Amino acid sequence: MAATTQKLNYANVPPRATSSRALRNEVTPSNGSDFTMNNSIIFDLPSNLNNTFWDAQSSYVSLVVSNGDATHDVTFEGGGFPACIKRIVIELGGQTLFSCDNWNSLYMAMFDLDTAAQFRNNAGKVLFGAANAAKGSTIGEGESLKVCFPLVLTPFMANKYWPLIGRDRIRIRLELDTAHRGLICENVAITDSDVTITDVKLVQYNLELGSDVMAQVAAASGGTMKIACPSYQHHQSSIAATASALSATLGFSMSSLNRIIVAQQLQTVASTAAYIGNRSYADLERFSVSVGGIKYPQIDLKENGSGSETLAEALVSQRALTSWGHQSSIESIGTAGFAANEPTGALGADNDTGHYLIDLDLESQRVAGGESGMQLVAGINTIGQTVQAQFNYSNGLGAAHVLNIYGEHTVLCMLDLNSLTWSIAV
Repeated sequence: MAATTQKLNYANVPPRATSSRALRNEVTPSNGSDFTMNNSIIFDLPSNLNNTFWDAQSSYVSLVVSNGDATHDVTFEGGGFPACIKRIVIELGGQTLFSCDNWNSLYMAMFDLDTAAQFRNNAGKVLFGAANAAKGSTIGEGESLKVCFPLVLTPFMANKYWPLIGRDRIRIRLELDTAHRGLICENVAITDSDVTITDVKLVQYNLELGSDVMAQVAAASGGTMKIACPSYQHHQSSIAATASALSATLGFSMSSLNRIIVAQQLQTVASTAAYIGNRSYADLERFSVSVGGIKYPQIDLKENGSGSETLAEALVSQRALTSWGHQSSIESIGTAGFAANEPTGALGADNDTGHYLIDLDLESQRVAGGESGMQLVAGINTIGQTVQAQFNYSNGLGAAHVLNIYGEHTVLCMLDLNSLTWSIAV
């Protein structure tokens, strides 16, 4: 009946095309053209562009990675080149919109949880050197590889075009990790200068509106363009060998803490081992978070070695517990599996690289992403509150670990159409 009604609705016709055009630009780094590992790459995006918006989800960074070692290979970890980016900083008119240290550990955790083996071995491999394995693409002696990757896990992944009509400049800083941490190296003596990064550019897709459409957009915004953006804060704690408990004060201060993500990693870095993507279960027995003395979840997340409860909570956080078509490769990578206890990552071997992670949801309204705008409440307000994470282990750890803990929250960016300046609310 609905289909018949639709066919009889002669007033329902698609709108005519309005005046707009898509523009493809290339933004080159403002701090040079040639880089090595452990360097920073800075992009300054254009501003003051009339009627122009940035389509960040269709834009990507393109660069060429070269191995200058004449006798030894270098290899990406399974997530490809983005696992080489230690920190991303985004500034908006001098204000810090986003600053996430050890971003690559967060990236690898989410890449394992949310990508299928088919993507990793096909499009991911061609785009940025990924693979459904602990090791990604290898760059041989004196060879080069071109990669292209989007700026995922940043505020730009908000489901809106980003206005470039403001006066404030957007600056993006990509801080590369060291060769020893970010790559799996055949040569233990490799230096950062042996791996060079050239032909760097941000391929930017913009939408330029006609004056008539821009006037409608401005009128509908009520004088302020508001963008609710996903963002991440980072805290790192360390736990010694033989320790059986850790209470970490996280220092997260935001009006909407949506979830906590934890990656337990070995403290010792070996240049010939997978490090960024190697995560330990480490005989974790219980985990919880407290905000202002209130514990979340009210009953501790409990483990017994299988990883099933932790993975169930991660899928709840991803809104994918009942989505049996959810694409994940977290258990398919080699034989070490999700709940590998304290894998060493030696030589990037699949049977000695673990993929364990904690992803604890703190939202009270668990709606699908497409309906998130209908929520009346979201996350937990941690401003002025003490946020702590409690870890208990059934056995003393066999080796010292670092715990990279990430708080996902919401940032509100507001562009005043009168002054054309940005303000940020965390």
